Amino acid sequence: MNNIIYINKDPILIELENSVDKKSAKRMIAFKYFNSNETLLNEYLDKNNSNDTGFINRSSVEPKAQLEFSF
Repeated sequence: MNNIIYINKDPILIELENSVDKKSAKRMIAFKYFNSNETLLNEYLDKNNSNDTGFINRSSVEPKAQLEFSF
């Protein structure tokens, strides 16, 4: 059991992942940790997290048909 590696997650990534409004959370995190510099936050997220924002590109999502129930 000595070969187990424990990964401590970064508090910045935890805050961003747990947020509902990602845009507001990024502004708050930039203020809290990066002296209100969002470009530094984006650079940090690019280095430390592959899917940093959780945003969905709306142009790449195909609309789904609505499910209808026949009674």
